Order: sequence, then C-alpha cells, then structure tokens
Amino acid sequence: MSGEQFLNSIRHLDNEINALDYERVRIMDRRQELLDAAYPSTGLTGVCVQTMPGSKTESIGIQLAGLMTAEEVVKRINNYQERINRKIDRLVSKKHTALNVIERMSNTAHRAILMYRYLNCLQWSTIADLMGYDQGYVRDDLKIRAIHEFEEIWLKLPTKTDINL
Repeated sequence: MSGEQFLNSIRHLDNEINALDYERVRIMDRRQELLDAAYPSTGLTGVCVQTMPGSKTESIGIQLAGLMTAEEVVKRINNYQERINRKIDRLVSKKHTALNVIERMSNTAHRAILMYRYLNCLQWSTIADLMGYDQGYVRDDLKIRAIHEFEEIWLKLPTKTDINL
C-alpha cells in the first residue's frame, strides 16, 4: 500500500468510528430491554405441565426452553461491545499513525493540506480557501508534493501501523 492509498483509507474513518460508537451506545441503551426479554414476565417460571407430544402446551414449553438466560444475554452483549471497541481502537490507531507521520514532516503547508484533507475530510475548495491558494494549485501541485514527503517518512516505518513513533 502506498502512502497515498493509506491516507485515502483513513479519510472517512471518523464516519465508521462514529457509526460503531453509535451501535455500542444503542446496545447499552437496550441492555435492560434485552435482559427483560431473557426473563419474560409470563408467570410460567418453574411451571411443569405434562402434555401429549405435539400439543400446543408442548410447543410453548419448547419455545420457553429455547430462550437465552440473562447470563447468556449479558455475555453476548459484552462480547459484541468488546468487538466494537477493538474495531474502534484499530481505526483510531490508524489515524494516529497518519498523524504521527504528518507531524514529522518538515513543510508546514504539506502538513496542513494532509491534515485538512485526510484527517478532517475537507473538500479541495475549502482547503484552498483556508490556505489562501488557488484550488488547482492545492489539489494538483501542493498535494502531490505533500504526499511525496509523507511517503518518504511513512515507508521508513518499521511497521505501517506503528503508532509509538
């Protein structure tokens, strides 16, 4: 993967991070609802009814037996949230790697353009306005030189995900 491909891969990570965080919070908000579903208030807890095979009462008993316990629900919720948290951590680490490389760049205009475009997801016209340059110059000339400087540093990293520079 080239430095430019890496920068493009992190450009919209905030959207994915926000979506994952939204899901994590949504599950936390629904935690009690999910736990309540594990123990429905049917009043049938501990009731044992003998029936003929295939009867309606037997099918209700089979459905109730198939419900998850509260412990199973909690375990599944926790595993899901841990998975989301690990994914968020990986995405944030990727952004940290980019920022660490950008901070090592000597040219301030190069640092600014890469942060505006790839870390803040700004459009070329906005970047040009902020920097006081023509849009074509920013998009076609300054960007190429900035990416070249980024790649010189990025390719020297021991591993491409090293965040402890």
